[in-house]
Amino acid sequence: MRPINHTITMRSVSQLYLSQVYELLCKQNLYLSNRRLRRLAYLDVYLQSYKQFSLYNNYKKLVNNDASKNQTLVLVIVVGIISSLLVLIYKLNFS
Repeated sequence: MRPINHTITMRSVSQLYLSQVYELLCKQNLYLSNRRLRRLAYLDVYLQSYKQFSLYNNYKKLVNNDASKNQTLVLVIVVGIISSLLVLIYKLNFS
């Protein structure tokens, strides 16, 4: 009887995402090999509840911190645009 070969492959993670995360981690002096980076990104994308690996916890903290800064920046820009539109509409109506 022939043994059955089961190959387990990880789901693919976007190369753009990997390059952005790599740059972010290098800025924080956390240099990872391509294989380790792909594994951490896989855990981040597909297994968000994973908490047993300290390197992954550091990775997740850095990535989430950067994401929250980006969200805050976008929120400030949107509120600024909406506020300026409301002021412009108010001035046009009462001119």
